[in-house]
Amino acid sequence: MSKPFYISLALLVALVAVALAVYLAQPPAEPPVKMEPGPIEKAQEFYASRAPFERPRPYTEVPEGLASLSAESCGGCHREIYNEWAVSTHRRAWLDDAQFQHELKKSRGELAKEGDPRRDVGWLCVNCHTPLVNQLPQLVVGLEDGDIAKPIYVDNPKFDEKLQLDAITCATCHVRDGVILGPHGDGTHAPHPVKKDESLLKVDICTSCHQAEMVYEVQQLGCFFSTGREWKESPAGKAGQTCQSCHMPEVERKVAEAFDVPKRKTRRHWFGGSLIPKKPEYEAEIAPLREVYPDGVTLTLVSGETFSVRVANDQAGHHMPSGDPERHIDVEVEVLDGEGNVIETVNKRLGTKYKWWPKIELESDTRIPAGEHVDIAIPEGGTSVRVRAFKYRMYKDAFDYHELEGKYVRGRKFFEETWPLAAD
Repeated sequence: MSKPFYISLALLVALVAVALAVYLAQPPAEPPVKMEPGPIEKAQEFYASRAPFERPRPYTEVPEGLASLSAESCGGCHREIYNEWAVSTHRRAWLDDAQFQHELKKSRGELAKEGDPRRDVGWLCVNCHTPLVNQLPQLVVGLEDGDIAKPIYVDNPKFDEKLQLDAITCATCHVRDGVILGPHGDGTHAPHPVKKDESLLKVDICTSCHQAEMVYEVQQLGCFFSTGREWKESPAGKAGQTCQSCHMPEVERKVAEAFDVPKRKTRRHWFGGSLIPKKPEYEAEIAPLREVYPDGVTLTLVSGETFSVRVANDQAGHHMPSGDPERHIDVEVEVLDGEGNVIETVNKRLGTKYKWWPKIELESDTRIPAGEHVDIAIPEGGTSVRVRAFKYRMYKDAFDYHELEGKYVRGRKFFEETWPLAAD
C-alpha cells in the first residue's frame, strides 16, 4: 500500500475524532416546545363531544376577496337571495325574537332570585340562533363536574359582534374554512374561492338545528324539536323529498345578478313556515309570502249522516304543527241558526302539552302526522257553520308571563269560511 494512502487514512481518523469531540461537548438539545391549543381549538374539542344541536358551526376565516362574513357583504352580488333572506325567520332569530331573548335570560340564570344556585344552560340555546363560532362572544371549553348548567367559558378572540346580529346568516350554511360552498361549485366569475358541496341539498343541514330532542333530567330541562324525526317517518321523507323541496322553492335565475352568468335552477331563501311575523311591524314584509307557501293543513266540510270539519295534514312533510313544543293550531267551529246567530261552539286544539314540574312529562299530543287527518264533529241543529283556524307559536299564559304584548306576535288567523249545512 502506498505512503499517501496511509497519510489520508490517518487524516480521516483525526477528523472523525475531532468531530466526535465537538459533538460530545455540545449541551443537550432542548426538547421541542409543545404549543398549547388556543381557546378556539379547546372549544372545538369540547363541542365535538356534544350532540349536533349542542355545538356551533366551526370557526372560519373570511374568504379571500370578501370584506366580511356578513350577509350584507354577500348581498353585494347576490342581491335577490339577500332580499329573500332579509325577511326570513332565520334573519329574525336573534334580537328580533323577543320570546327567545327572554327565554335566554332565564336559561342563563339572569332572572334567578338572589341566593339561587348557579344555573346557565344558555350555551345550548345560542348555537341554533347564532350558529357560527364567529358569532359567539364566549366559547365553552368544558363543564364543571359534567354539569350542563355549569359551563366553563373562555373569551372568543375571533368574536364578530356585527355578524352576531345577522342571526342565521349566509355563512351559516355557505362558508367553511374560508371557502364559499355551493350546490354547483362553479366559481368561474366569483371574486372568492368556491367549492361544490352537495350537502346543501340534503336534510342534515336543516336537522342539525330542527332535530333537537333531549331531556336533561338533573336540570329539569327538555328540548323537543322533533321535525327531523317527523319528516323521516312521513310519506315525504320516505319518497325522498327534502326540507328544501318545500321551504326553499325552486326558481331559475342568475345567482349573481351583476355578472355575465347564465340562469340556472336555484332556490328561494325565504325559509317559509308558519309565516307568523316575529314583530308586529314585520307583518307587511311577511304577508306576500303567504301567496307562495301553503298553510300546511286543509280544512273541508265532510257530510254524511252527520257533518264534521276535516283538518287534513296534506301539505306538510312533518307533523302539523311542528317545531317548538308550544306551537299549536286552534280550530273554532261555530254552529249558526238561520239568522246567523251562534247557537253552539266547538273548539279543537292541535298541539303538544307538557308538564314541566316536578318531572317533565308529555301530557297530550294532538298534532296531525303528515298524510293524516282529524275530524271535528259538528253539533246538530244549525243551518250553517263558521270555521276559523289560528296558528300560534306560544300558549297565552306563557305569552303573558313574558310580557310580550306589542313586542312579539303570538299567532295569526289563517282560515275562515262559512258553509251551509245542507243535506246531500
